[in-house]
Order: sequence, then C-alpha cells, then structure tokens
Amino acid sequence: MSNSMEEAGKKEIMVEAEGKRDRSLLDVFKSKEEVKEEVEKEAKETKTEESLLDKAKNYVVEKIANVPTPEASLIDVDFLKVSFDSADYLAKVNVKNPYSHSIPICEIDYTLKSIGSVIASGRIPDPGSLKASGDTLIDVPVKVPHSIIITLVKDITTDWDIDYELELGLIIDIPIVGNITIPLSRKGEIKLPTLKDIYLFLLPSISLVTTVLQKMAGIFDKAKNFVTEKLGNVEKPEAELTDVDFRKVSFDAAEYLGKVHVKNPYDHSIPICEISYTLKCVGREIVSGTVPDPGSIKASDVTILEVPVKVPHSVLATLCKDVGADWDIDYELILGLTIDLPVIGNFTIPLSKKGEIKLPSLTSLFG
Repeated sequence: MSNSMEEAGKKEIMVEAEGKRDRSLLDVFKSKEEVKEEVEKEAKETKTEESLLDKAKNYVVEKIANVPTPEASLIDVDFLKVSFDSADYLAKVNVKNPYSHSIPICEIDYTLKSIGSVIASGRIPDPGSLKASGDTLIDVPVKVPHSIIITLVKDITTDWDIDYELELGLIIDIPIVGNITIPLSRKGEIKLPTLKDIYLFLLPSISLVTTVLQKMAGIFDKAKNFVTEKLGNVEKPEAELTDVDFRKVSFDAAEYLGKVHVKNPYDHSIPICEISYTLKCVGREIVSGTVPDPGSIKASDVTILEVPVKVPHSVLATLCKDVGADWDIDYELILGLTIDLPVIGNFTIPLSKKGEIKLPSLTSLFG
C-alpha cells in the first residue's frame, strides 16, 4: 500500500515538471503580437504605479505645505560688551509658535559678515524651546575676536560704525514634519567698542588688582615688621672706628689709614664682604671707594681692620685755605662694613668719625 502511494506521488511530480517545461517552450515560440501585448501590459502597470506614487508625493507635499510653522524675525543686532579676547554682540530673534505645546529648538547657526567677508561664525547647540501659543525672544550672542576688529579699522566711519550682514539659521523640530530650518538675515551698522567700553571692561580688573596689591602691601608690612623685630633681637658684631691718621705720601696721593675694631659675638668667624668709605672735608666729599674682600672677623674675639684711604695731591691742593696753623684739616670719615651674618645674610654696619687730620708736611714730601 505504501509503495503504491509513493509511486503515485512521483508520477504527479513528473507530470508537473513536464507541464512547466512545456509552458517554457511555448514562451519561447510566442508570436511577436503576443510579446508586444505583454510588454504594453507591463508598461501600463508600471505607469499606473508611478502615477500612484506621484499622487502620494503630491498629497504629502500639499499637506506639509499646509502645516503651520513658527514665524521668526531678526529684530535687532547691537554691541553688548568687551570681553578678554573679543567684542561681544547680541542678536535678538522673535519667534511666534502657532502650536499649543512647546517646540524644541535644535540649534542656531550664525554668520556675521562685514565688507563682504565673514568675520565671525558659530553654532549655539540646544538653545532651549519655543513657548506654546506665544512669542519667544531668543538672544544669540556673537563674538568677534579683537584681531578681526583691528582689520576693520579702514571701514570705520566718523561715528565708529561698521556695515554688517548677519545670517541666522534657526533649526526647530516640528511635529510630523521633523527638523526644519528658518533662514533669517539682517543688514545694518553696528558700533565697534570704544575706549570707554574697554576701560569699563578693565575697571573691575584694575580695582581687583588694586585691592590685591593693598592687601599684599599690608602683608609685606607685617612681614617686614616681623623680620625687623626678629633681626633686632639677633646678635650682631659691634664695630668702632677708633682712629684716622696720616700714613705716607705716594707718587700721586697722600695715604691715610682708618682703624676699625670689630667684636664678634659668635663662636665662628664671619666673612667680611667689603668695606666702603667716604672722606669729607670742609663739608664736601673729597674721596670715596671700596675695599673688596678684606678678610674675616675672628671667632669670639676683637679684630682690628685697617682701611687705607688715598687722597690725590690735586685734591689736597684745593684744601689749603682750610689748613690751620698746625697744618691740620677738619674731616669726617664714613664707613660701611658689610658682613655675612648667619640666617640674615649680608648686613652693613655704618660707622663714622669726625676730627682733624694733618696734611703731609714738607718733611713728609721730601723725607
């Protein structure tokens, strides 16, 4: 039984295959008229489909055209302020929303032109949304670098204005329709920042710097007083200018010698950086100089320092009118003994001595 059913199934398959073969053979041997009729029939069907697509497309376009869209206008462009790196301008856009619900604003693109050149461009992402059934005023900040403004100087008029053209693209998300861009533009004149604007921008910074400097000055004064107080309590060497006397006559000068006694309170020697000297006679300076690296002060002891002072013969000759009967002249010797103290650093001990010193006698000159 099962074998007979299988054989019957095989016969049906073979019959069907032979039928398909026969039909394909018939297609090959169709007449030209039959082929032409089939081509025309297929063309009609294709034209009908295209017609339906055109109708659907026109229907959608018509419906979208009748969809209410927000209306926008660029109402003002004006100078706002001076910032650190640019001049900031502000464009104001008024948008009327016909829908009873808010509409999100995707972004705002802007391009600012002057003298036919783009001087600033940018994009403001996600600037907010439009109010439902009402007007929304949108501020669009535009930054123009100072370097660009400098190049516009040749276009400046007597009232400090430049011609401009601002182009905006307001991209909003309309229900069903999707994203649409509302193009806006405005031409006119805007002012460049004046010196007053720049001053007003810098004024807070100047005030801040002044306040900081005043506070720093107060801190420095406190620090100075603190250091002065501490230094006042630090032990320092004591020095005394004990004697000034004539020493000898050289080829070009009379040499005098100042003797300084220095007492060192520390248990280590202290280096002497230099000794500066000024010798005055008859109220005026007649010679000055320095003695570099004169040695050091002995630890916990008194050190005697000799400071040679040379007075040129030409200077001595001008002092003759002040010479006394005993061949003396009044003098004042001022010394600055600069030493290197631990912690404190370089420290100058001022010394001075007044009195009379002898001018070289004839014996000194020819002796």
